[in-house]
Amino acid sequence: MFQSKTASLADGVTLAYTDTGPVPGSDNYTTLVVLHGSAFNGHGLETLHEYSHQLNLRTIIPMRRDYAGSTKYSDSEIDDLHNGRKVFIDRLCVQMAEFMKQLVDSGIPKISSDGKNGGIAIMGWSMGSATAMSLFSDVSLIPAPLYEELQLYVKELVLHEAPHLSFGFSLPEDEKTYDPWTDPDCKTPEALYQNFKRWVSSYYDEHDMSTGHVNQLDMRNGTSHNTVGKWTQAEVDRYYDEAAAVRSELRM
Repeated sequence: MFQSKTASLADGVTLAYTDTGPVPGSDNYTTLVVLHGSAFNGHGLETLHEYSHQLNLRTIIPMRRDYAGSTKYSDSEIDDLHNGRKVFIDRLCVQMAEFMKQLVDSGIPKISSDGKNGGIAIMGWSMGSATAMSLFSDVSLIPAPLYEELQLYVKELVLHEAPHLSFGFSLPEDEKTYDPWTDPDCKTPEALYQNFKRWVSSYYDEHDMSTGHVNQLDMRNGTSHNTVGKWTQAEVDRYYDEAAAVRSELRM
């Protein structure tokens, strides 16, 4: 079981999130904050909540900015993002610190002396890794008293399938792997995301990794065996937010 909640941050920013709450009978549970990827929103991760308490975890899944329930980026914020201005990631850092402070104030356990229990682990999945890393981007952005307090609680950063873009890397010029974002057959932003949706959820049994060379990979833009293709329209509507991704992430 979990509850749907809303965190109120500075400047009128709100973050919608789901939360299992404290683990019953535990005083040393770890709080795991999971940030979803591009287009595939936090609802698709809610199955994690079913297993968290038995693993001594409190799981929290926010909707990132621009996704349903959370405050949309302003046009000026989107302009900062599209032009690569540091202030965009700076704002994310401050907002993440505010959110962590609210979790601390809710009474979660501190990090244990051996680091194995308590505290907060922040996990970014796919493009959510950029938001997860923002908290660690510039220590000068967090007031010293808050930074010292968060040091007692924030213990781990977990990056799951983080793309090169989240690190600010460019692909080598001779890179030949299939890139769903540069497919010439996709003429609109929406077409690119429909292409991505199929490609990223496809199963490629034909990949041959025995040689370690990328030219042994299956370069098709999707297969008939893909997760999204099995979803009902209601599941697509709940788990996938193309409009938010096109607006806030495509031009990264």
